[in-house]
Amino acid sequence: MKQGNHILQKCLEHLQALPGIQASLISSHALVKGIDGIINITSPLKSVDYAYTIQPDVNGKIIELVIAYLKRHEEKAGQKLLLVSRYLPNNAIEHLLDENIEFIDSAGNTYLNSAAAYVLIRGKHRPKEKISPTLQITPNTLKLIYILLKSPNILNVASKELAIAAGLTTRTVGQSLKNLYQLGYLQRQRNGSYRIADYTKLLERWEIGYTETLRPKLLLGTFTSVGESKFSPVADTIISLAKEQNFLIGGELGAAIVTSYLNPIGATLHVLDNHRLIAAKLKLKPSLQGEITFLQQFGVNNALGNKQEEFIADPLLIHAELMLSNDDRLMETATRIFNLYIEGVAKSA
Repeated sequence: MKQGNHILQKCLEHLQALPGIQASLISSHALVKGIDGIINITSPLKSVDYAYTIQPDVNGKIIELVIAYLKRHEEKAGQKLLLVSRYLPNNAIEHLLDENIEFIDSAGNTYLNSAAAYVLIRGKHRPKEKISPTLQITPNTLKLIYILLKSPNILNVASKELAIAAGLTTRTVGQSLKNLYQLGYLQRQRNGSYRIADYTKLLERWEIGYTETLRPKLLLGTFTSVGESKFSPVADTIISLAKEQNFLIGGELGAAIVTSYLNPIGATLHVLDNHRLIAAKLKLKPSLQGEITFLQQFGVNNALGNKQEEFIADPLLIHAELMLSNDDRLMETATRIFNLYIEGVAKSA
């Protein structure tokens, strides 16, 4: 990734400045999913090759999500990974240390714990570099990314069709595509069109952005049942009401329906413009800790698209909702969602 190369170079400079440490780049090419390359760290004690993954922007709000990605990549790769980032705030560093995840950021915050060296440097301040506003991932950019992840071949159609699918203007689509290319998420083809450079990286960026910026903008409210103490009766009513009121079922309930695996204790309902009416029909009341969340739909492609499951939210939305929690049962279900619905698209992208 283009932005990742700059971050990596800064991190290498900090490593090379450490006394008795030599750091060099062995490979900057993605070897397997989740591994962006390999760096070597040599000390008087030993020489160790580190497989690294780059997550440009990490903070305390999304650190558990980033850790979940790291663990998934480590499991598939069969080795530990070094996290490389632009800047890691102290609350994110605490989580990483708790999980014994090694890291380096472009400010110089560092944790190495290997046969080559033990290093812990923290408290470095955020670098004073300005990121161009045009290269920032906005909610509109995230809406476009979602459509690209759902249907990668849509990059071959006219911008107007892509704009309709994402619920954006053609001008916004054009600028967002250019930004994603400059950030390294898209590649140009000979005919001038784009293709996804790395589906896994784009998926992770979508879910990070969904958690940080898009979901809060789509959030209409959280509710709980007025009378029922158990979720199952409410779940049955939600399923029967979905077709009548034209909303999509996501979150735990949506995941349970498409996997036949999870025993849900909550739901996310993706609605058009009638969430208060739906809440009334379901006999719900507002609650900050409510188990039923209402989100506004965006664009015209939020549904799974399977006629037998007509009122189920797209697996990309369900997966992103499940990844919000650090709950083992939800993480396992998210893996099943990925294997059933997303992995095949990723391989063909």
